[in-house]
Amino acid sequence: TRLAGMLKGFMDLVFEHDGRWWVADYKSNWLGPDAAAYDAAAMRAALLAHRYDVQYVLYVFALHRLLRARLPGYDYGRHMGGAVYLFLRGADAATHGVFAERPPRELIESLDALFGMEAMA
Repeated sequence: TRLAGMLKGFMDLVFEHDGRWWVADYKSNWLGPDAAAYDAAAMRAALLAHRYDVQYVLYVFALHRLLRARLPGYDYGRHMGGAVYLFLRGADAATHGVFAERPPRELIESLDALFGMEAMA
């Protein structure tokens, strides 16, 4: 039940910056009464509490598969930026409400192998 809805979502934005591809998701979570509440630790805690970590891994995995199929010479380490979560209420914070992370290559490749196995069945 904690993962309910994870497969029903959609990426808010996919963009390329300086040769790296990113998945962006906008969040309106309230983390506190002022900009100071939107520091890196608070955003990470909210991300984990709502299981956005699972969500962004799925989004990055989907983008990985798309880029591998369509971008000549695609390499995860060189072309994948990762996931950016934009906490809109934290725009005035020192972090600007931006949380970014790239899942480890090993995780994405393991998912790729796991999902590739269904094609063999």
